[in-house]
Amino acid sequence: MDLHPPEGMYAADYTSRHYHSDGIYQIPYRSLYSFNVNNLLFAGRNISATHIAFGSSRVMGTCASVGQAAGTAAALCVENKATPREIYEKHLKQLQQTLLWEDASVIGIKNEDPADLALQAEVTASSYLSRLAVESADEAFELATDVAFLMPVDPNIEKIQILLDAADDTSVEVEVWDTGRQENYIPYQLQVRDVQTIKKGNKQWIEFNLPWSPESTQNAFVVIKENPSVSVYLSHQPMSGVLSFVREKALNVARGMESLNHDQLVVKWNMKRVVRKPFCFRLATETKAYEPAKIMDGYQRPYGGAHMWLSEPSKDDAWVALKWDKEVEFNEIHITFNDDVNEDLINLHHHRTEFDVIPELVRDYRLEVFEKGNWRILFEVKGNRQRKRKHTLENDVRTEQLRLVVEQTNGTAYAEIVEIRVR
Repeated sequence: MDLHPPEGMYAADYTSRHYHSDGIYQIPYRSLYSFNVNNLLFAGRNISATHIAFGSSRVMGTCASVGQAAGTAAALCVENKATPREIYEKHLKQLQQTLLWEDASVIGIKNEDPADLALQAEVTASSYLSRLAVESADEAFELATDVAFLMPVDPNIEKIQILLDAADDTSVEVEVWDTGRQENYIPYQLQVRDVQTIKKGNKQWIEFNLPWSPESTQNAFVVIKENPSVSVYLSHQPMSGVLSFVREKALNVARGMESLNHDQLVVKWNMKRVVRKPFCFRLATETKAYEPAKIMDGYQRPYGGAHMWLSEPSKDDAWVALKWDKEVEFNEIHITFNDDVNEDLINLHHHRTEFDVIPELVRDYRLEVFEKGNWRILFEVKGNRQRKRKHTLENDVRTEQLRLVVEQTNGTAYAEIVEIRVR
């Protein structure tokens, strides 16, 4: 929340005040319609918000999302012959599900569209990433402060191996925290810790006993405690669903953000130095975090986990398929690809990414249906640069199987699919 001085450009001390929530939060639909004009909806900067809330809701990306919600609500008002308030009272789920159908940024709400035939299908794949490990050691990082990595836990963890150097015989402490709310990315409550004594030496895989079985799938915030005699390793190969953090001792922010409250965990635990650089670790037990069924779990964005299918790295085509008990009929297929929603994309031109296209995006793919014992191509796409792709058929198709084949990505070694929908 970015609060500007009320005197504006004439303020003697022109310093914005910045406050951060612990994670993403939603804007209530009730903020988008008028209290006393029954057919009036607002979008963008004129929604109903206090001065402090406006310090967050006024930014352009948020205004765009609000505009999408308001426009969709207006269409549903016409369709249901309802006022904006009646949409909230009687049709709110329809509004949410319609927004999800169009890939709106609605966090923590599941796809429950009864018309989505994909939700009725069995999902299989050429492979999926069941061994969560980051092993390419590209850069040593001295433990002059605490560091951490966030990873999905599905269904549990037992032991974690961490790659490190030790300048002397010493001990290393590692902790596992939950994140509290599913949309947050901070250490909230300590779950388990372990300390291991290690010998002097380089590039040692040290195993820590950290058993944790949460009641539901969620992220673990794994903290490696400060030890100046020890260095851990960063990889330059990102892993979707895994994020890195450094517990900064001094404020590490861009110019103009100096008023941040450094005591807030979301400020103290900073990603600036380690973005797209996961720490090297191995999870001893297999994970279900990237199994094919994740494309049907209803979540289109990270929420207590990545919620996507990742194939094993392979030079061959990877595929994910939907199979029904009997023939189904459809003429529209929606695909949501992973476009790394953590990436800092900004239109102020003071920085840009090292890549022109998000590497995790699928570049070349084809959609096929199974007919008379063979796969027939419905659509073939080359050079994709979009997160959401919609494919509409002129005539309905009847089949028991639909397959998405990934031929090439824009850089990553994994095929990564967030969701497939069929109507």
